[in-house]
Amino acid sequence: MSEASFDKRLRSRIGRVPALIAIAVTAALVLAACGGGSSKTTAGNTGPTSPAYTGAAAAGDPIKVMTIAAVNYNGPSYANILTTASLAEKWFNSHGGVAGRPIKVTTCDEQGDPNKLAACGRQAIADKDVAVIGSFTLNGESIIPELAAAKISWFGICCAVVASELSSPIVQQIGSGLSLTGGEVVKAVQDGCKKIALLTADAGATTQFTITLVKNALKSANGPELAATVLVPLTAQDYSAQVAQATNNTDCIIDGLSETTNPPFLTAFASSGGTQRLYGAQGNLDAKVARPFAEATEGDVVVGSYSDISLPAWTDYRSAISQYKAPKDEDYNSLGGLGTWAAYVVFKQVVESMTGTIDSATFLAAAQKAKVTFSGLSTGIDFSKPFTGLGATFANAFNRAVTYDIIHNGELVPFEDGKFYDMTNAMIGTPLAPADLPPGGSPYSKSK
Repeated sequence: MSEASFDKRLRSRIGRVPALIAIAVTAALVLAACGGGSSKTTAGNTGPTSPAYTGAAAAGDPIKVMTIAAVNYNGPSYANILTTASLAEKWFNSHGGVAGRPIKVTTCDEQGDPNKLAACGRQAIADKDVAVIGSFTLNGESIIPELAAAKISWFGICCAVVASELSSPIVQQIGSGLSLTGGEVVKAVQDGCKKIALLTADAGATTQFTITLVKNALKSANGPELAATVLVPLTAQDYSAQVAQATNNTDCIIDGLSETTNPPFLTAFASSGGTQRLYGAQGNLDAKVARPFAEATEGDVVVGSYSDISLPAWTDYRSAISQYKAPKDEDYNSLGGLGTWAAYVVFKQVVESMTGTIDSATFLAAAQKAKVTFSGLSTGIDFSKPFTGLGATFANAFNRAVTYDIIHNGELVPFEDGKFYDMTNAMIGTPLAPADLPPGGSPYSKSK
């Protein structure tokens, strides 16, 4: 597959982020003010418990960083990413800072415009930012070369969209990306699904990549042959035909739709009386999607890169959301929100492992060899070990573990207390070890 085809494949998979990669974040988010402190927002113009951050207030010269996402945009917008970056600044600075120093976060709204994104990058360079953290864009090729030339890390992204984000040495991806497809399939097999349909956007030749990932995962989990492949036109308005295909003599559906295309599908699905269990990605099949279709989505499975926000690992994040009165209309239990918070947590880890000067070049060098832990937010990553299972194009697929939520009454409920399962073998089609197989079954039955 060409890099151009791969880019298209990932764009369709991401949807509206969370959706995680694979994956979209949330729909119809509004721009939130960053609040006081040293944060500033530009409009594209230039299991375990969470760590206990204690100690004296941060002091000294600030460590400057940036977070980028599209907000004021008539396409996919991710206000929760910029809000979370501002929350991280306030929380860390009131709990000892980073290496004892305050962190100064600039948030940049790239408005879905490659030129504005490049301007954000130039601002980060001019401001001598140490890193660009926890960001998301559909236009990564407009900023990666600039950051690479300046030796600035594109650090802690949840979701690689363009080829360079999966191969450039300045990128440290923490989301599990393509592993989510394998996680969906493996859980379906473990749940006893015998006639599995794949529902995915019709992205031409790139759709074959999705089908390959599904077939690899079926093989790795000793599952059945794929019973049906249902392609959804990118411009579809009525999903009745696709629902009929996906529910014809099947028992489960791998839901490859985005947060914006799932609602029209579920409207037709609910009307048809379908009882198949859906398996979708974090942020694509999320609470915003499920609430209006609580009966139709009861017992469905959500596969994620990050554990559920209700778990102890996210205590600090929940506290920051509450303490600093974050906008209530944003989705924080998503790839965008969870991923950005996790990115700041591991940024702090990397900085505090360093000695000597802290600048973009020294941070990048430290990040490239860092081993980071997430204390239940996600799974540990060794950035010194690129992934080789699918070739150099996928080198930055460092995190290949997934976790699960089950939908109950339109809300997400953690499965197995947020335990993670390694889907490396599912990606490449080799047998999974018993420890990598999630338990079958669900505490909630599919609606009848």
